[in-house]
Amino acid sequence: MTALGLLLGLAKPPAQEYRLQIGQADKGGHELRWDNAGRQARYTVEYATGLARPQWRLLSAGSAWPIDTTSFNLPLVVGASTVFFRVKIEGVDPHQVRWFATEISPHPKNKSNGYPDPELAVSFDDDSIIVESNGIPTFEFVTTTPNGLRGQNFEWEIPRFPEPADELTQIPLLGTVAITTAGLPIYGPNEAQIPHPYGDPYINGILDYCHGHTGGQADYHFHFAPTCMFEAPDGTEEHYNIIGFALDGYPIIARYKGIHGETGDEAFGWQEVSGYEPDADYREEVIDGGANSTYAWDNYNYEAKRKGRTLDECNGRALGKVELASGATFDEASFFGFDYGYFVTADFPYFLAKYHGTPNAAAGGGQPGGGGGQPGGGGDGVVRVTPGSGLVGKRLTVTVTLNGNAQPPLPPLQIRPSRVSIGGIDLTGLSRTSRTSIRGKLQIPANAGKGKKDVTVIFPGPPGRGDVSFVGDDLFEVK
Repeated sequence: MTALGLLLGLAKPPAQEYRLQIGQADKGGHELRWDNAGRQARYTVEYATGLARPQWRLLSAGSAWPIDTTSFNLPLVVGASTVFFRVKIEGVDPHQVRWFATEISPHPKNKSNGYPDPELAVSFDDDSIIVESNGIPTFEFVTTTPNGLRGQNFEWEIPRFPEPADELTQIPLLGTVAITTAGLPIYGPNEAQIPHPYGDPYINGILDYCHGHTGGQADYHFHFAPTCMFEAPDGTEEHYNIIGFALDGYPIIARYKGIHGETGDEAFGWQEVSGYEPDADYREEVIDGGANSTYAWDNYNYEAKRKGRTLDECNGRALGKVELASGATFDEASFFGFDYGYFVTADFPYFLAKYHGTPNAAAGGGQPGGGGGQPGGGGDGVVRVTPGSGLVGKRLTVTVTLNGNAQPPLPPLQIRPSRVSIGGIDLTGLSRTSRTSIRGKLQIPANAGKGKKDVTVIFPGPPGRGDVSFVGDDLFEVK
């Protein structure tokens, strides 16, 4: 029998790959099969009898087809012991497109309440997947915040061919970090300043039945897995789907199975485990004790040795061959077309913590923010400077102490100040050593005016919403 080899045809280097197989045809002979690649693709099958200097020849005159054909009966090539085949795929849609919803229908109750019909459009160019959405859910909208629901003008561009970045990037504190395959934003695992500063909205119970709510711009977004949009677990199957894409282009994958006898959130047995471990006090008081969550990010640390951990500090991992609950082997990279992915988890940070790749500079669409709260000024926000005085011409290391109960609330520890000044003199080498402490170098000019000076600390606010300032009067004296 003629031995069959196979080379993989690529749509665009370094384009996505498609699973190709050679096997016995139902009516005898051999058959070449491949994945469905897009609405506009056409395929050409070629063969070669050697790879040292391959001469690819068209296998038959009728070997180009429209998209609905994904197999080809292979005629024998006489006179060669080994034959190599390849499929050339032209005009192909990106493999990401097949994960997005193809039908977006309004929910009857949303329609009767006067909300716009949901809209979603997905397109692409050589470098990007472009997603346009008006942000209206296809499921029933239930009010859980003081904010209403309005149609948005979202437009996101995510990399079509994501690559690992040289350095990991922390996701933004507020605003879109990813989008679902139905065109709705995904935010990080914290709220804004009000009512519980930067707390975890899932733990605080301020999300609706689908784990989302509306923010200050009447924009609907998720903070936890949108389970009302998933296939319900039945206790016998393991589910494995792409439910969204982060702004760096990598997929967000839901891997779960049903738990017998449970309903709602408890019915979802998430199969991947975050490496983020809560502090002991936070676990006791908030997670187990029911106190309100505040400053969620400050209360978790990534622990590589956490029991059961499967994910890295981004909340993702390399995709490869894994054993499913059924005992079967599943090739994730081949099926999803990516070498890396983020995973939905039952624990913080739920979707992702850091970007594995490089997010587009546009940072998605929509307005940042959660259930409410606006950046502003923090009078009496600075309570102490140590040391409290210095001589003209001297260089000092100083520590600025902030008021832990300042209003608006202090940003979480991960947010560093953009500027700290004493009497108009900027500190250099800034570091934030705790939520309420900032350290820096102060060079007092030789011609500086003597006397007591005010201290100002400025933090960057969410894009488009201004900086957050904290001030203390007469806290440092130039002698």
